[in-house]
Amino acid sequence: MRRRALITGATGFVGGHLSELLSAEGWEIRALVRPSSDVARLRELGAELYPGDLGDQGAIRRASEGVDVVYHLAAVTGLRTEKDFDRANVEGTRNVVAAVSSAEPLPQRLVYLSSYAACGPSEPGRPRTTLESPAPLTAYGRTKLAGEEIVRGLDGSGVQTLILRAPPVFGPGDHAFLPYFKLVRQGLAPAPSGGERQIHMIYVRDLARALLHAADAAAGTYPVADPVEYTWGDLVAEMGRALGRRPVRIPLPPLLVRSAAAVTQGVGDLLGRATVFNREKADEMLAPAWVCDLSGSAALLPRDEVTPLSEGISQTVGWYKRQGWL
Repeated sequence: MRRRALITGATGFVGGHLSELLSAEGWEIRALVRPSSDVARLRELGAELYPGDLGDQGAIRRASEGVDVVYHLAAVTGLRTEKDFDRANVEGTRNVVAAVSSAEPLPQRLVYLSSYAACGPSEPGRPRTTLESPAPLTAYGRTKLAGEEIVRGLDGSGVQTLILRAPPVFGPGDHAFLPYFKLVRQGLAPAPSGGERQIHMIYVRDLARALLHAADAAAGTYPVADPVEYTWGDLVAEMGRALGRRPVRIPLPPLLVRSAAAVTQGVGDLLGRATVFNREKADEMLAPAWVCDLSGSAALLPRDEVTPLSEGISQTVGWYKRQGWL
């Protein structure tokens, strides 16, 4: 019998890749979709569409009934107010959990996609473990952490839970890193000064495979990433190679980064608009490291399945060019 999954956020960046992978692996797909969403690709994959959003418990419950796994990926990630983050990432997750727990029959498992932002940065040379007290720096991180606690509330209900914390995700279809790729294409590579900062990354197709494996791994909380600890210089070098450029590194003093963030946030506050770059984002950029202890995560992403950074960047650049984004 084919396995069945419900995906929230199926029309998004990660959700789209997961939908394609599950379909290729023979799964039946259900997707919770808003009326304004582009569902052409989901229709091509034969997905069963359930109109609704994270505020509609009834729609989520109906979509959850009889599935093997609910993948809760939908979230607000940026350019929103604190209330928007809370509404989507906290209240939305609470609605998903309430709907799943009342579905008949119950789904076997809920997989929740969280973020390194939920646990906070690490110290150089000391990866953060899941046993440490989280210290998120941003509204996004705080609300994703709150979502984790809500999901854990299902423990003992008959629905297994698995939380997957991902670092920055890149790959075909990504908008977040696109502006920086454009800068590198122009020969520019601005970055905070004050020493190289260690970071984990993950290629979107690797993350989709980790989510697939999450259907059968032991319940728990897993950070999942390419195990190599990169620096921003490593990423810039690979972007430059893929684009045929040798970008000039432009060091940005931390004081300048914080001052620019304060001005941008102040202007946004005056205009009543959320801004991508604010004080919290500056703190995130200037943190010394974003690296987690990946012990046990091979159950979700075996090392031999990890896409090398050079290959992932090359595939991303190729996709951008084919789409006319670069």
